[in-house]
Amino acid sequence: MKKLIKSATWLLLSFVILGSALYASNAEAETNLYVGAWSKHLVTEGLNERHDLIAIEHNNWIAGTFDNSYDRETWFAARKWSWKHGDLEAGVYGGAMRGYSTCFGDDGSGSNVCPMVAPHITWDAGPVSPQVFLLGEAIALTVRVAL
Repeated sequence: MKKLIKSATWLLLSFVILGSALYASNAEAETNLYVGAWSKHLVTEGLNERHDLIAIEHNNWIAGTFDNSYDRETWFAARKWSWKHGDLEAGVYGGAMRGYSTCFGDDGSGSNVCPMVAPHITWDAGPVSPQVFLLGEAIALTVRVAL
């Protein structure tokens, strides 16, 4: 029950932040939905590599949830900085996430707020775009859908 209350609190906070961003934005706003994430860990074997990511991005702010490499529900909020060259977009997400017990792994104890830095490359050639990003030792693939 305690986990459900924490999850509901983070979900509510994510929607409040997103709602505020939508309310304060102009008509030229860019909004994207991210769904699914599959990863390959570069060092450690036997970790979760299917992450059930769901996130919403609006005007370079993103918030969402995923199942981390240790099968723990993780919530995050971040800012995106990116640069485009043709159909390629490269950049980095910087923010915070909650779901790991330590910021550099997981020892099975409680959940902490940790910094988040995730470089990414996106092939931006239409309304549905694949994105590859690096988070810790995992290189992951997700799908971005323009709304």
